Amino acid sequence: MLRFRFILIAAALAVSAPLFVNAQTSGAEASAASVAKASEKITAVPFRAGTILSAEIGKLKPAFDVESEFDKPAIENPAWIELIVKLDSGRSLSRFDYEIVGKNGSYPCFAVAEGADGYSVDPEKWIIKTSSPLRYYRLLFPVRQDEIAAAKKELLPVTLKVKLYDTTLPPASFQVRVMPEGKNFTRVSSVRPEGLCNMTYHEAFESGK
Repeated sequence: MLRFRFILIAAALAVSAPLFVNAQTSGAEASAASVAKASEKITAVPFRAGTILSAEIGKLKPAFDVESEFDKPAIENPAWIELIVKLDSGRSLSRFDYEIVGKNGSYPCFAVAEGADGYSVDPEKWIIKTSSPLRYYRLLFPVRQDEIAAAKKELLPVTLKVKLYDTTLPPASFQVRVMPEGKNFTRVSSVRPEGLCNMTYHEAFESGK
């Protein structure tokens, strides 16, 4: 009788052992997947009107088609932050909608542009009334030069806030890539659909070489 019970117990252990091992393995795999997911960079950042695909800060002023002595940045000799965004269907965009909050101040948007078009202070270019979810748009913010010095490991934490009115939607927080000395902002055609936010210049453009 005892021998029969021993055989039953041994058989039960033999059946349950693979299940226990599989459970342990599955748990380890899930844990590893969770860690990997947590370590991934969020390269496309949602904001009120769409998605931010690229965010950069640099010293070189981007091209303007129209400028004016009467419409200049409030900051003298600024650095520049440029965002490349994709808008949700039916959304509009204007130079009055947003401000960037950096380490050393808040900075209103100065100009917007569609695709690779040059920026302009022409009142006709202040607002993009009709947008397409298939196109990219750019927002330009003049900021203090010392924002670049506030960056850590070539990334500057900033927040994009709605400027004109209060909203219950949380602001978008992300890290702006510091452009190497002498480098212009990344061309719209070089921005990947999955986005390049929260990535250094090396991570975005040189790590795969």
